[in-house]
Amino acid sequence: MTKTRIMLLLAGLASAGALGGQTLNVQAQDVAPAVRHLTKQIEILPDAQATPAESDGGDHALPDFVGGPKKLHFNDSEAGMAAIDEAGEQGGGEPKSAPLDTPAAAAKAETASTGKAGTENTGTVEPSNARPIPLTVEPIAAGGSEAALEPGKPKVPLVPAKSLFGAAKTPAPLQARAIGSYSRGCLSGAVSLPVDGPAWQAMRLSRNRNWGHPELVSLVERLATEAQKNDGWPGLLVGDLSQPRGGPMLTGHASHQVGLDADVWLTPMPNRKLTKREREDISATSMLDKTDLAVDPKIFTDTHVKLIKRAASYPQVERVLVHPAIKKALCQAAGTDRAWLGKVRPIGGHYYHFHIRIGCPAGSEAYCKPQKATTGEDGCTKEVDEWLARLSAPPKPLPPGYKPKPPPPPVTMAELPPECRSVLASGKDGIIAPPSPKPSLATTVAKEHPALHRQLLKLRAANK
Repeated sequence: MTKTRIMLLLAGLASAGALGGQTLNVQAQDVAPAVRHLTKQIEILPDAQATPAESDGGDHALPDFVGGPKKLHFNDSEAGMAAIDEAGEQGGGEPKSAPLDTPAAAAKAETASTGKAGTENTGTVEPSNARPIPLTVEPIAAGGSEAALEPGKPKVPLVPAKSLFGAAKTPAPLQARAIGSYSRGCLSGAVSLPVDGPAWQAMRLSRNRNWGHPELVSLVERLATEAQKNDGWPGLLVGDLSQPRGGPMLTGHASHQVGLDADVWLTPMPNRKLTKREREDISATSMLDKTDLAVDPKIFTDTHVKLIKRAASYPQVERVLVHPAIKKALCQAAGTDRAWLGKVRPIGGHYYHFHIRIGCPAGSEAYCKPQKATTGEDGCTKEVDEWLARLSAPPKPLPPGYKPKPPPPPVTMAELPPECRSVLASGKDGIIAPPSPKPSLATTVAKEHPALHRQLLKLRAANK
């Protein structure tokens, strides 16, 4: 069998002009002579051709959900692209590998994603067919990867992962899996929520965020039809789910990355089909009164309570996020049936929509990082009252000479599960991700463990 060669630009963006924030064209076939020494060539070899030394099932195996048993073989001894070890981060050891997808399963996933049955797709990663995309390259901020800033080493420009995932227009033709955590991950085998259904309409279509794991899309459709039939809700206006391949978004959400989150407007669907322009321009209605600390009873009604209760009552749903004032109103309206209230969590914003989050679906256990389970308490006393107290407190005066902290560096591919590179590259519309500097320990702690990071800063200040 002819070897499929994948050319990856490991640091082809290292010019000074790139660090200035210019738009670059990442292309697999063109390698500038000035960065030839940083280019690696990777071969995908079928197992039948692999040598015993290449069959150790080690670090360079393609992720299991990529169709066909294959190995990555490096043409030298260097390790290749760096990535965070999600299993080590969870402290749970190595996750169990899921069965390899069959070509038929990959083809089925593509059919489910596109709604069209075509030629058989084996799910093989073919970056040589990936399209070039323009990328905005950002300078490395202070506090970023020290490795990239060491003297004598080429400076690798920081390519935000959101630029790559935001450019993906179609889903990865692989088995449906949520990969990583809700705010650090990606999605393979996504399906789209139809923009129009019998009991819903999708909003903000230009964002191309009506994609999700099949279980999430099915649940949104079920909620829409059951709320319309049983609760008197006219129909759902559905906001963002995820991008076609999940991942960080160009604007907005920190989560919504693995296809398990959905925003539902608290504005009921009108009794007509909205135009594309209306879906871009119409604003959702705030449920709050003039104080912003309580709901307006003329707007937030018993029908809203029934809708949110239904969403929280589904066993797949782990959380429903709402504004603290809405949580307070739900607590007051719940009556004796309060078991569902524990899933409804107060959070800032979310006064015009509620956020549904489902748990890791079956089949994604080896890749999906679950969130900590709720306590089971209804959260109607101390928790919601503390939230409202924080929102009503006047802002603290800034000290003399105050300077705002610089924004944190954007999330890069090195901070996502390594499987996300294959998710990006798969299929005819795949995108080749250039390398990114591995984040420093300090950056990782600040992003993933903010409470610990604050304690470390206090200790450092105390020891000065």
